[in-house]
Amino acid sequence: MDDALREKAFRSLEETFANRFRRYAPGESELDADVPIASVLPQSAEEVELLTELAARHSLPLAARGASTALYSGAARGVVDVRFDLMRGMRLPESGEDWVEVEPGITWMVLEDTLRATGKSPTVYPTSAPRATVGGWLAENGLGVGSFEYGWLLENVLSVEVVLAGGARTTVRSVDLRRLVGSRGNVGFIVGARLATRAADKDVPVAAAFRTAEDLAGAVLDLYWARAPLWHAALLNPRMARARNLEEDYVLFGAYPGERATRVGPDLRKALESHGGRFMSQRDAGRIWEERFFPVSPLGPTPAPGRALVSAPGLAPTLRRLEKNLPGVALQGTIARDGEIWLLAFETVRQGEGLLDLNAAADDELLRVASESWRYRWR
Repeated sequence: MDDALREKAFRSLEETFANRFRRYAPGESELDADVPIASVLPQSAEEVELLTELAARHSLPLAARGASTALYSGAARGVVDVRFDLMRGMRLPESGEDWVEVEPGITWMVLEDTLRATGKSPTVYPTSAPRATVGGWLAENGLGVGSFEYGWLLENVLSVEVVLAGGARTTVRSVDLRRLVGSRGNVGFIVGARLATRAADKDVPVAAAFRTAEDLAGAVLDLYWARAPLWHAALLNPRMARARNLEEDYVLFGAYPGERATRVGPDLRKALESHGGRFMSQRDAGRIWEERFFPVSPLGPTPAPGRALVSAPGLAPTLRRLEKNLPGVALQGTIARDGEIWLLAFETVRQGEGLLDLNAAADDELLRVASESWRYRWR
Protein backbone atom coordinates (compact mmCIF):
# COMPACT_ATOMS: atom_id res chain seq x y z
CA MET A 1 0.00 0.00 0.00
CA ASP A 2 1.42 3.40 -0.95
CA ASP A 3 1.66 6.24 1.56
CA ALA A 4 -1.32 8.18 0.20
CA LEU A 5 -3.70 5.21 0.40
CA ARG A 6 -2.44 4.33 3.88
CA GLU A 7 -2.96 7.91 5.06
CA LYS A 8 -6.53 7.86 3.72
CA ALA A 9 -7.20 4.56 5.50
CA PHE A 10 -5.71 5.83 8.77
CA ARG A 11 -7.84 8.98 8.67
CA SER A 12 -10.97 6.88 8.25
CA LEU A 13 -9.98 4.77 11.25
CA GLU A 14 -9.19 7.85 13.34
CA GLU A 15 -12.59 9.35 12.53
CA THR A 16 -14.32 6.10 13.54
CA PHE A 17 -12.30 4.97 16.56
CA ALA A 18 -10.80 8.25 17.84
CA ASN A 19 -8.26 7.57 20.61
CA ARG A 20 -8.85 3.82 20.30
CA PHE A 21 -6.83 3.89 17.08
CA ARG A 22 -3.09 4.45 17.35
CA ARG A 23 -0.42 4.83 14.70
CA TYR A 24 3.04 3.48 15.43
CA ALA A 25 6.07 5.55 14.56
CA PRO A 26 9.10 3.60 13.25
CA GLY A 27 10.73 1.81 16.18
CA GLU A 28 7.81 2.54 18.51
CA SER A 29 6.04 -0.81 18.22
CA GLU A 30 6.13 -3.08 21.26
CA LEU A 31 7.29 -5.91 18.99
CA ASP A 32 10.84 -6.25 17.78
CA ALA A 33 10.58 -8.61 14.84
CA ASP A 34 6.98 -8.46 13.63
CA VAL A 35 6.16 -4.77 13.54
CA PRO A 36 2.54 -3.61 13.13
CA ILE A 37 1.97 -0.18 11.68
CA ALA A 38 -0.94 0.66 13.98
CA SER A 39 -3.40 -0.82 16.46
CA VAL A 40 -7.13 -0.48 17.06
CA LEU A 41 -9.36 -1.44 19.97
CA PRO A 42 -12.96 -2.16 18.98
CA GLN A 43 -15.43 -2.45 21.84
CA SER A 44 -18.28 -4.36 20.19
CA ALA A 45 -19.00 -6.89 17.44
CA GLU A 46 -20.62 -4.08 15.46
CA GLU A 47 -17.38 -2.10 15.56
CA VAL A 48 -15.43 -5.13 14.36
CA GLU A 49 -17.84 -5.35 11.41
CA LEU A 50 -17.26 -1.68 10.64
CA LEU A 51 -13.49 -2.09 11.00
CA THR A 52 -13.32 -4.98 8.53
CA GLU A 53 -15.52 -3.07 6.08
CA LEU A 54 -13.16 -0.08 6.24
CA ALA A 55 -10.12 -2.33 5.90
CA ALA A 56 -11.58 -4.04 2.83
CA ARG A 57 -12.45 -0.69 1.26
CA HIS A 58 -8.90 0.61 1.72
CA SER A 59 -7.06 -2.72 1.17
CA LEU A 60 -5.63 -2.44 4.66
CA PRO A 61 -4.35 -5.72 6.21
CA LEU A 62 -5.62 -6.56 9.71
CA ALA A 63 -4.42 -9.15 12.23
CA ALA A 64 -5.95 -10.23 15.53
CA ARG A 65 -3.68 -9.85 18.54
CA GLY A 66 -4.08 -12.00 21.63
CA ALA A 67 -2.03 -12.20 24.82
CA SER A 68 0.96 -13.79 23.00
CA THR A 69 0.88 -16.95 25.16
CA ALA A 70 0.39 -19.28 22.19
CA LEU A 71 2.76 -20.50 19.50
CA TYR A 72 0.96 -18.09 17.18
CA SER A 73 0.62 -14.61 18.68
CA GLY A 74 -1.26 -12.98 15.81
CA ALA A 75 1.50 -10.43 15.22
CA ALA A 76 2.65 -9.68 11.69
CA ARG A 77 4.71 -7.07 9.90
CA GLY A 78 2.99 -4.18 8.13
CA VAL A 79 -0.53 -4.80 9.46
CA VAL A 80 -2.93 -3.10 11.83
CA ASP A 81 -3.23 -5.04 15.08
CA VAL A 82 -6.79 -5.62 16.22
CA ARG A 83 -6.84 -5.90 20.01
CA PHE A 84 -9.88 -7.12 21.93
CA ASP A 85 -8.99 -5.77 25.39
CA LEU A 86 -12.27 -3.81 25.54
CA MET A 87 -14.45 -6.81 24.58
CA ARG A 88 -14.61 -8.78 27.84
CA GLY A 89 -18.31 -9.34 28.35
CA MET A 90 -19.91 -12.61 29.45
CA ARG A 91 -23.46 -13.89 29.84
CA LEU A 92 -24.80 -16.85 31.81
CA PRO A 93 -28.06 -18.62 30.99
CA GLU A 94 -31.00 -17.80 33.23
CA SER A 95 -32.17 -21.41 33.18
CA GLY A 96 -29.02 -22.90 34.72
CA GLU A 97 -27.96 -24.67 31.53
CA ASP A 98 -24.32 -25.68 31.13
CA TRP A 99 -22.97 -22.91 28.91
CA VAL A 100 -21.58 -19.41 29.04
CA GLU A 101 -21.37 -16.76 26.31
CA VAL A 102 -18.19 -14.67 26.24
CA GLU A 103 -16.44 -12.02 24.21
CA PRO A 104 -12.88 -12.67 22.94
CA GLY A 105 -10.92 -10.30 25.20
CA ILE A 106 -11.79 -11.90 28.55
CA THR A 107 -9.00 -14.00 30.08
CA TRP A 108 -9.69 -17.59 31.00
CA MET A 109 -8.77 -16.94 34.63
CA VAL A 110 -11.32 -14.13 34.95
CA LEU A 111 -13.89 -16.36 33.27
CA GLU A 112 -13.04 -19.30 35.55
CA ASP A 113 -13.10 -17.14 38.69
CA THR A 114 -16.43 -15.59 37.74
CA LEU A 115 -18.01 -18.95 36.98
CA ARG A 116 -16.54 -20.49 40.14
CA ALA A 117 -18.59 -18.02 42.19
CA THR A 118 -21.71 -19.66 40.70
CA GLY A 119 -20.45 -23.22 41.29
CA LYS A 120 -19.43 -23.70 37.65
CA SER A 121 -16.29 -23.69 35.51
CA PRO A 122 -15.46 -24.08 31.82
CA THR A 123 -15.17 -27.76 30.94
CA VAL A 124 -11.61 -27.03 29.76
CA TYR A 125 -9.34 -24.01 29.98
CA PRO A 126 -5.64 -23.44 29.20
CA THR A 127 -2.78 -23.77 31.67
CA SER A 128 -1.91 -20.21 30.62
CA ALA A 129 -5.33 -19.03 31.91
CA PRO A 130 -3.99 -16.01 33.87
CA ARG A 131 -2.88 -14.40 30.61
CA ALA A 132 -4.55 -16.24 27.72
CA THR A 133 -7.73 -14.76 26.26
CA VAL A 134 -10.75 -16.70 25.08
CA GLY A 135 -10.27 -15.45 21.53
CA GLY A 136 -6.59 -16.32 21.53
CA TRP A 137 -7.05 -19.94 22.63
CA LEU A 138 -9.98 -20.43 20.26
CA ALA A 139 -7.68 -19.34 17.44
CA GLU A 140 -5.04 -21.83 18.61
CA ASN A 141 -7.09 -24.79 19.97
CA GLY A 142 -5.33 -27.07 22.45
CA LEU A 143 -5.38 -29.27 25.54
CA GLY A 144 -5.62 -27.82 29.04
CA VAL A 145 -7.12 -28.14 32.49
CA GLY A 146 -10.01 -30.60 32.20
CA SER A 147 -8.79 -32.37 29.06
CA PHE A 148 -8.54 -35.77 30.80
CA GLU A 149 -12.34 -35.83 30.74
CA TYR A 150 -13.27 -33.37 28.01
CA GLY A 151 -10.47 -33.51 25.43
CA TRP A 152 -9.51 -30.65 23.11
CA LEU A 153 -10.97 -27.16 23.34
CA LEU A 154 -12.70 -27.67 19.97
CA GLU A 155 -14.84 -30.43 21.52
CA ASN A 156 -16.16 -27.99 24.13
CA VAL A 157 -17.19 -25.08 21.90
CA LEU A 158 -20.93 -24.91 21.21
CA SER A 159 -20.85 -22.00 18.76
CA VAL A 160 -18.65 -19.11 17.66
CA GLU A 161 -19.64 -15.73 16.28
CA VAL A 162 -17.17 -14.52 13.69
CA VAL A 163 -16.74 -11.45 11.47
CA LEU A 164 -15.45 -12.43 8.05
CA ALA A 165 -13.33 -10.38 5.68
CA GLY A 166 -15.43 -7.55 4.32
CA GLY A 167 -17.60 -7.23 7.42
CA ALA A 168 -20.14 -10.08 7.24
CA ARG A 169 -20.96 -11.51 10.68
CA THR A 170 -22.09 -15.12 11.10
CA THR A 171 -22.52 -17.79 13.76
CA VAL A 172 -20.66 -21.07 13.28
CA ARG A 173 -21.85 -24.31 14.91
CA SER A 174 -21.36 -28.06 14.90
CA VAL A 175 -18.91 -29.61 12.42
CA ASP A 176 -18.25 -26.22 10.80
CA LEU A 177 -16.40 -25.18 13.95
CA ARG A 178 -13.43 -27.23 12.72
CA ARG A 179 -12.82 -24.56 10.09
CA LEU A 180 -12.60 -21.86 12.73
CA VAL A 181 -11.28 -23.16 16.07
CA GLY A 182 -7.54 -23.54 15.61
CA SER A 183 -7.50 -21.55 12.37
CA ARG A 184 -5.07 -18.98 13.85
CA GLY A 185 -7.19 -16.10 12.65
CA ASN A 186 -7.19 -17.10 8.99
CA VAL A 187 -10.98 -17.38 8.73
CA GLY A 188 -12.05 -14.17 10.45
CA PHE A 189 -12.24 -12.31 13.75
CA ILE A 190 -13.90 -14.15 16.62
CA VAL A 191 -16.23 -11.73 18.39
CA GLY A 192 -18.08 -14.14 20.66
CA ALA A 193 -18.39 -17.78 21.68
CA ARG A 194 -20.70 -20.08 23.58
CA LEU A 195 -18.65 -22.53 25.66
CA ALA A 196 -19.65 -25.62 27.61
CA THR A 197 -19.50 -25.43 31.41
CA ARG A 198 -19.64 -27.95 34.24
CA ALA A 199 -20.51 -28.11 37.93
CA ALA A 200 -17.30 -27.38 39.85
CA ASP A 201 -18.33 -26.56 43.42
CA LYS A 202 -17.21 -29.92 44.85
CA ASP A 203 -13.94 -30.56 43.00
CA VAL A 204 -11.34 -32.49 44.98
CA PRO A 205 -7.60 -32.10 44.20
CA VAL A 206 -5.35 -35.16 44.32
CA ALA A 207 -1.59 -35.69 43.91
CA ALA A 208 0.89 -38.56 44.03
CA ALA A 209 4.68 -38.89 43.91
CA PHE A 210 6.75 -41.44 41.97
CA ARG A 211 10.44 -42.32 42.07
CA THR A 212 11.00 -42.96 38.37
CA ALA A 213 9.69 -41.91 34.97
CA GLU A 214 8.69 -45.53 34.32
CA ASP A 215 6.58 -45.63 37.48
CA LEU A 216 4.85 -42.36 36.59
CA ALA A 217 4.20 -43.44 33.00
CA GLY A 218 2.86 -46.81 34.15
CA ALA A 219 0.36 -45.10 36.44
CA VAL A 220 -0.72 -42.75 33.65
CA LEU A 221 -1.41 -45.70 31.35
CA ASP A 222 -3.32 -47.56 34.06
CA LEU A 223 -5.54 -44.53 34.67
CA TYR A 224 -6.11 -44.22 30.95
CA TRP A 225 -7.05 -47.87 30.49
CA ALA A 226 -9.31 -47.80 33.54
CA ARG A 227 -11.06 -44.70 32.16
CA ALA A 228 -10.67 -43.27 35.65
CA PRO A 229 -13.33 -40.55 36.14
CA LEU A 230 -10.87 -37.77 36.82
CA TRP A 231 -11.69 -34.34 35.44
CA HIS A 232 -8.04 -33.26 35.11
CA ALA A 233 -4.71 -35.09 35.17
CA ALA A 234 -1.22 -33.61 34.78
CA LEU A 235 2.41 -34.47 35.49
CA LEU A 236 5.67 -32.84 36.55
CA ASN A 237 9.23 -34.08 36.14
CA PRO A 238 11.74 -33.58 39.02
CA ARG A 239 13.09 -30.27 37.69
CA MET A 240 9.60 -28.81 37.45
CA ALA A 241 8.72 -30.19 40.89
CA ARG A 242 11.76 -28.40 42.36
CA ALA A 243 10.82 -25.18 40.56
CA ARG A 244 7.47 -25.41 42.35
CA ASN A 245 9.17 -26.01 45.71
CA LEU A 246 8.11 -29.66 45.89
CA GLU A 247 10.61 -32.05 47.41
CA GLU A 248 9.49 -34.88 45.18
CA ASP A 249 10.66 -36.69 42.07
CA TYR A 250 7.89 -37.19 39.53
CA VAL A 251 4.44 -35.88 40.40
CA LEU A 252 1.02 -36.81 39.06
CA PHE A 253 -1.80 -34.48 40.06
CA GLY A 254 -5.32 -33.52 39.09
CA ALA A 255 -8.86 -33.12 40.34
CA TYR A 256 -12.22 -34.89 40.26
CA PRO A 257 -15.82 -34.04 41.24
CA GLY A 258 -16.43 -34.93 44.87
CA GLU A 259 -19.44 -37.10 44.08
CA ARG A 260 -17.15 -39.47 42.14
CA ALA A 261 -14.95 -40.27 45.14
CA THR A 262 -16.12 -43.88 45.46
CA ARG A 263 -15.44 -44.46 41.76
CA VAL A 264 -12.13 -42.58 41.50
CA GLY A 265 -10.56 -44.00 44.69
CA PRO A 266 -10.09 -47.63 43.58
CA ASP A 267 -8.63 -46.64 40.20
CA LEU A 268 -6.16 -44.23 41.80
CA ARG A 269 -5.16 -46.66 44.51
CA LYS A 270 -4.54 -49.47 42.02
CA ALA A 271 -2.53 -47.23 39.68
CA LEU A 272 -0.36 -45.97 42.53
CA GLU A 273 0.21 -49.27 44.30
CA SER A 274 1.06 -51.04 41.05
CA HIS A 275 3.82 -48.55 40.28
CA GLY A 276 5.26 -47.58 43.64
CA GLY A 277 3.35 -44.33 43.87
CA ARG A 278 2.60 -42.50 47.11
CA PHE A 279 -0.45 -40.37 47.79
CA MET A 280 0.50 -36.86 48.84
CA SER A 281 -1.39 -35.18 51.66
CA GLN A 282 -4.61 -33.33 50.88
CA ARG A 283 -2.87 -30.13 51.93
CA ASP A 284 -0.03 -30.66 49.45
CA ALA A 285 -2.46 -31.72 46.72
CA GLY A 286 -4.45 -28.55 47.32
CA ARG A 287 -1.32 -26.40 47.08
CA ILE A 288 -0.24 -28.05 43.83
CA TRP A 289 -3.72 -27.53 42.43
CA GLU A 290 -3.76 -23.86 43.37
CA GLU A 291 -0.47 -23.47 41.47
CA ARG A 292 -1.66 -25.36 38.40
CA PHE A 293 -0.94 -22.35 36.14
CA PHE A 294 2.71 -22.06 37.21
CA PRO A 295 4.79 -20.30 35.91
CA VAL A 296 2.12 -18.13 34.23
CA SER A 297 0.77 -15.25 36.32
CA PRO A 298 -1.53 -12.31 35.55
CA LEU A 299 1.35 -9.83 35.77
CA GLY A 300 5.05 -9.86 35.00
CA PRO A 301 7.06 -11.74 32.38
CA THR A 302 6.31 -15.38 31.60
CA PRO A 303 8.99 -17.68 30.15
CA ALA A 304 8.19 -19.11 26.72
CA PRO A 305 8.09 -22.92 26.78
CA GLY A 306 8.69 -25.45 24.09
CA ARG A 307 5.57 -27.45 23.25
CA ALA A 308 5.15 -30.99 21.96
CA LEU A 309 2.46 -33.66 21.76
CA VAL A 310 3.51 -37.05 23.15
CA SER A 311 1.91 -40.48 22.99
CA ALA A 312 1.15 -41.97 26.42
CA PRO A 313 2.80 -45.35 25.60
CA GLY A 314 5.97 -43.44 24.74
CA LEU A 315 5.92 -41.21 27.81
CA ALA A 316 8.61 -42.98 29.88
CA PRO A 317 11.28 -43.15 27.14
CA THR A 318 10.43 -39.60 26.10
CA LEU A 319 10.98 -38.28 29.63
CA ARG A 320 14.22 -40.25 29.99
CA ARG A 321 15.65 -39.08 26.67
CA LEU A 322 14.72 -35.46 27.23
CA GLU A 323 16.24 -35.45 30.72
CA LYS A 324 19.40 -37.07 29.37
CA ASN A 325 19.77 -34.88 26.29
CA LEU A 326 18.53 -31.68 27.99
CA PRO A 327 19.76 -31.98 31.60
CA GLY A 328 18.23 -28.70 32.75
CA VAL A 329 14.77 -29.20 31.28
CA ALA A 330 11.69 -28.70 33.46
CA LEU A 331 8.62 -30.48 32.11
CA GLN A 332 4.94 -30.40 32.83
CA GLY A 333 2.34 -32.35 30.91
CA THR A 334 -1.41 -32.22 30.41
CA ILE A 335 -2.94 -35.67 29.95
CA ALA A 336 -5.87 -35.96 27.54
CA ARG A 337 -8.62 -38.54 27.37
CA ASP A 338 -7.37 -39.97 24.06
CA GLY A 339 -3.95 -40.87 25.46
CA GLU A 340 -2.21 -37.72 24.25
CA ILE A 341 0.06 -35.70 26.53
CA TRP A 342 0.77 -32.03 25.84
CA LEU A 343 4.27 -31.32 27.17
CA LEU A 344 5.53 -27.85 28.06
CA ALA A 345 9.29 -27.58 28.47
CA PHE A 346 11.34 -24.81 30.13
CA GLU A 347 14.99 -24.20 30.85
CA THR A 348 15.99 -24.02 34.52
CA VAL A 349 18.43 -21.55 36.03
CA ARG A 350 21.64 -23.33 36.97
CA GLN A 351 22.02 -21.61 40.33
CA GLY A 352 18.44 -22.34 41.34
CA GLU A 353 15.17 -23.59 39.99
CA GLY A 354 13.84 -20.49 38.25
CA LEU A 355 12.51 -21.00 34.73
CA LEU A 356 13.67 -19.51 31.43
CA ASP A 357 12.58 -19.64 27.78
CA LEU A 358 13.44 -22.89 26.07
CA ASN A 359 16.19 -22.10 23.55
CA ALA A 360 15.86 -22.96 19.87
CA ALA A 361 18.23 -25.94 19.92
CA ALA A 362 16.47 -27.45 22.93
CA ASP A 363 13.10 -26.88 21.27
CA ASP A 364 14.26 -28.78 18.18
CA GLU A 365 15.38 -31.67 20.38
CA LEU A 366 12.05 -31.65 22.24
CA LEU A 367 10.12 -31.95 18.99
CA ARG A 368 12.41 -34.67 17.65
CA VAL A 369 12.18 -36.84 20.75
CA ALA A 370 8.43 -36.26 21.12
CA SER A 371 7.81 -37.32 17.53
CA GLU A 372 9.49 -40.66 18.25
CA SER A 373 7.05 -41.34 21.11
CA TRP A 374 4.38 -42.20 18.55
CA ARG A 375 6.34 -45.30 17.50
CA TYR A 376 5.43 -47.02 20.77
CA ARG A 377 2.40 -49.24 20.45
CA TRP A 378 -0.60 -49.42 22.73
CA ARG A 379 -0.64 -52.67 24.64
